[in-house]
Amino acid sequence: MATKYRLKLGDHDVSVDIEEDASGARARIDGAWHEISLERVGDSAQHSLILDGKPTQLFAEQTSHGYCIVIGGRTYDVTANRAARPRRTAHGEIPTIQTADGEWVLASPMAGVVQKIVVAPNDVVEAGDVLLVIEGMKMQNELRARHGGRVKAVYASVGQQLEQGTPLLALA
Repeated sequence: MATKYRLKLGDHDVSVDIEEDASGARARIDGAWHEISLERVGDSAQHSLILDGKPTQLFAEQTSHGYCIVIGGRTYDVTANRAARPRRTAHGEIPTIQTADGEWVLASPMAGVVQKIVVAPNDVVEAGDVLLVIEGMKMQNELRARHGGRVKAVYASVGQQLEQGTPLLALA
């Protein structure tokens, strides 16, 4: 099973799933799987990244908010939040997850396929507004906002296959 992360690369939010097994590691970024290998060079900030068989040198320094990463002369400020797998409540609902920075992350309550995304980043929503539609078990399921707020990021895309607990969007 993949470990899910939310990365913020400057102003861009990315959902990343990481899987490891005996044959190595792979990452799903924006819906596409990539074979990865990352090794630190000694005790330095230098790392060797092999992505889909292509080697890249990068430098990573931990900061108070995440990491400063330099790849090919470009600098990226990266913050990462591990997306916790939500637990069902007594009523069988999948709750939203509150992150350390006060965001609420809506997670998929079921396995299915994203059929429609109704909101976009920076949209303001009220509690009860439809956010997106998931098809699961041949039924269309409208997912509604449990909290009002501004859509900070949308991690899902139309046609995306979902597992239960997949982060879908963040509200601030």
